[in-house]
Amino acid sequence: MVQAVTYQSDKQSVYFQGKLIVLENLTPVLSPEEKKKRKREIENNLYDIFSKYGDRFL
Repeated sequence: MVQAVTYQSDKQSVYFQGKLIVLENLTPVLSPEEKKKRKREIENNLYDIFSKYGDRFL
């Protein structure tokens, strides 16, 4: 089942090389359980990547 996700929007206007650019950052609004689940998934994926390629940097 696909769960609908809502987003919190944060907009900022900045000038870059004389032009006005609007930056919009969207952050998902998640329950504490969902945040923990996503954080755990990211940590596991990063661990897999670093354990695979980590010996190249020693």
